Amino acid sequence: RKDVYFVAITLDPENDSVSKLNYLADAQGVSAPMFQFLTGDCVEVNHVLDKIELERFRDENGVIQHTNLYLVIDRTGKVAYRFSLGELQEDWLVEALKLVCAEQEPAYAP
Repeated sequence: RKDVYFVAITLDPENDSVSKLNYLADAQGVSAPMFQFLTGDCVEVNHVLDKIELERFRDENGVIQHTNLYLVIDRTGKVAYRFSLGELQEDWLVEALKLVCAEQEPAYAP
């Protein structure tokens, strides 16, 4: 567990402040340092979401519709696995986390 961290990036940086995300984290029963809910400058957040190819759009009611995307990042900071989570993929995600946690620490920071 000490090697696993969860990061959730807001899909609504225009409206999600740090205090809103802290409230959401508290409501979900998750806390730092293991869990991080991130927001920031709208342009920068949307750039990151575009870069990881997270599909999203606002529907006619203003609700953000999106794909479920889980990225497993290895110890060098690279995407090792990419999942859209469903029943089958839950097992894959657990296995991917085990594999990445079993990796050796890099000898140097890239």
